[in-house]
Amino acid sequence: MAGEATSIRSTRWTLSYIPALLLFMAGLGLLTAGALEWIYADRIWPGVFIGDVDVGGLSEAEARTRWEATLPDPQRPLFTLRGPGFEQTLSLADLGARVDILGTLQEAMQAGRGRGLADGLDRFWIWWFGRTVSPRVEVDAALLEERIAAIAEIIDRPPRDAFLEIRGDQVIVHPAEAGARLNQAALQARLLEALSALQPQIIDLPVETVPPAVAEVEPARTQLSQWLQAPIRLLVPTETLTVPLPLPKAGPWELSPADLARMITVVRVDSPAPHLEARLEEARLLEWLTPITQTLRADPVDARFIFDEAQRRLLPIAPSQWGYRVAVTTTVARIRESLSGPTREVPIALTLVPPRYPETVTAEALGITERLAAATTSFKGSPPPRVRNITLGASRMHGVVVPPGEVFSFNAYLGDVSVDTGFEEALIIFNGRTVRGVGGGLCQVSTTLFRAAFFGGFPIEERWPHAYRVGWYERTFGPGLDAAIFSPYADFKFRNDRQTPILIVAEVDPEAGTLTFKIYGANDGRRVTVEGPFVSNIVPHGPPIYEEDPTLPKGKIIQVDWAVDGADVLVKRKVEKDGQILYEDRVFTRYQPWQAVFKVGTGE
Repeated sequence: MAGEATSIRSTRWTLSYIPALLLFMAGLGLLTAGALEWIYADRIWPGVFIGDVDVGGLSEAEARTRWEATLPDPQRPLFTLRGPGFEQTLSLADLGARVDILGTLQEAMQAGRGRGLADGLDRFWIWWFGRTVSPRVEVDAALLEERIAAIAEIIDRPPRDAFLEIRGDQVIVHPAEAGARLNQAALQARLLEALSALQPQIIDLPVETVPPAVAEVEPARTQLSQWLQAPIRLLVPTETLTVPLPLPKAGPWELSPADLARMITVVRVDSPAPHLEARLEEARLLEWLTPITQTLRADPVDARFIFDEAQRRLLPIAPSQWGYRVAVTTTVARIRESLSGPTREVPIALTLVPPRYPETVTAEALGITERLAAATTSFKGSPPPRVRNITLGASRMHGVVVPPGEVFSFNAYLGDVSVDTGFEEALIIFNGRTVRGVGGGLCQVSTTLFRAAFFGGFPIEERWPHAYRVGWYERTFGPGLDAAIFSPYADFKFRNDRQTPILIVAEVDPEAGTLTFKIYGANDGRRVTVEGPFVSNIVPHGPPIYEEDPTLPKGKIIQVDWAVDGADVLVKRKVEKDGQILYEDRVFTRYQPWQAVFKVGTGE
């Protein structure tokens, strides 16, 4: 028991001294810390490094001297940048970088310079483990970005998609190539990190591979090869027509692979994934088809009729004929199908165009009930070529049906005036002279039809007078109502302004030497009043003109022009309907005086 008591007393004594011991140790620590604070008051705390340079225990001036000796020359290369096919060195000046010496030294001086227990522990930590202060470097951000952008211009290379080239009828494959792109943000981060060390370094450029969008072109190449494997032949489909047509003997037309290749483009399509597709350019195909569509084009022809006035019915004198056009959309679709189809022969699609007036149409259906107007002129005494021209020209107008609202063109129905179309040479007025020309006498036809339309109350759209008064046209009415034509420049036109079609009928009486035009239709109650002709300002013609002609035998004289006085002629017309004036015309013509002209032979 005594031993236990002694042990207890000893333990109690020991515990009673612990607070004193702790107090002593704290005092000793404070004394030591104070001593160290006094010793390093103007010095950097031991264990502090600037970069790799130990500046612990040095004054700020001593630390500056030691550290500045290790700093790189701002003008000399510090970093080496390397990349694919690229190497470049950069100095601090190149990057617009400047070392902040004072700021860095102040940061080193402040290490462990706080107050309180935590700062004491911080000093212990620095003394035991050390602390590195990174050099402060100020960078011109704009210049740094400019340098990096300049490097990117050298490094960056866009990817090249695979593509197809058509040479003639061959398809050439150009494979894809990957591109390269400098990661400018990553390079900037690497440079800034290297600047914090201020040590020579080799910096690998962060270059990224840019894959091409289109790398696989085999499906498009296969498609193109199939399209260009053989020519495409376009045929006229005579066997499939439901209506017999007078098709021209033309074709077949061959679209060669080389021609087809010029109509194809290869385009990139991004959906569902980027790929190449061959496309047939319709505009180029249509350009190639244009001559074919022009060859395979015919307007429908209306039947021609005469009107039986006794029975009030139409009698066909010439059959109608269907027209046709190339159905371009369907033909193009067939060509597209043939590119991938089993056959390279394409029947051209034709659209049939029916005539407006087939030979089966009736007078009742057209509303033709009676004669609306007629006019007759005399060509008695004309030479045979002139008579034949008049007869042929009149036949071109005979039996024509003019739809309501349509303008009738004399030249359009007359067609080509040449020896090949049956016309002969006779006297015509050309360039102010009477000369021999093909189609002489056709103005008799246009003049007669002009008068029928004029007396019928139809609006006249185009009419040209002769240069001088012509006796042929004054026998039945007098001067002022002639109509000269000279295809294709001078035309005679009038408009059917009625609600129903009209029929033009021509009658030639070679024995009597007369030409008559009759116009049939529906009487809409219009009344036509014609006054004149009123002749004024007569200008006497001059003396005869004699011209030498070496093509005539010497002494032979031939008259080629006949004298006629000049004059102003006015014809008035008033067209009324239901008490209202539809048209009120003043047809004015100023005829020139004309001298007689004689050819005097001077030849052998």
